[in-house]
Amino acid sequence: MFTYFYRLFDRFQENIYSIAILTDLSKSNNPQPFQYSFYGTELTYRFNTYKFNEEDIPSLKKSTNPFAIAVLAGIYLHQTEKNYHKRYEVKKKLLKDFILTNTNLKSIYAEALFYFIDYLLYLPHELTKQLTKDLSINIEKEAKHMLYSEKIKEAPTLAEYFKTVREEGFEKGKMEEKRNLAAELLREGFSVEKVAKMVKLSLDEVEEIGASIHPNQPES
Repeated sequence: MFTYFYRLFDRFQENIYSIAILTDLSKSNNPQPFQYSFYGTELTYRFNTYKFNEEDIPSLKKSTNPFAIAVLAGIYLHQTEKNYHKRYEVKKKLLKDFILTNTNLKSIYAEALFYFIDYLLYLPHELTKQLTKDLSINIEKEAKHMLYSEKIKEAPTLAEYFKTVREEGFEKGKMEEKRNLAAELLREGFSVEKVAKMVKLSLDEVEEIGASIHPNQPES
């Protein structure tokens, strides 16, 4: 704490408020001031502390302070240490109810908290996939602004979601290219059968494209 303090003070020459956030739930952890003494040179550095185990969960849930959500995540981290299914439930509730559907939470806080909680409350791959599926609807409806955040795209849960979106977009783009090529070949006079074979589309799909190009002409 003292090292961080003097480096920041030396670089920015600003007043610094120091606080150690203790995320473990031990009641015996009481940090002492940093003291230095050497041949008449003495220094005592005191700093503030914030302990998760001193907070009341119901009060945190009612709080409008964004930091309360981070504290809840820290408490749940220890409470669900040996139970991933329970962690899945509390993580889903935090991300959904406290972030994605929370209209009072500013975007900058929502993105930072989502990223923090997603990494803090680790889940095995299968549960992460399930969480992605559960949250995708809320992401598309209530939190569309988060889709443009590079930070969110790197979060473990949503990384899976964005991977799926990219793959679907890639496949859609490939299909669009095939249909455009088929339309061009039909305009050049190639038969439906020939075009279907060349671009690897079904006869019905090529006939549909042909009908859209020449709406007044009967299908072959």
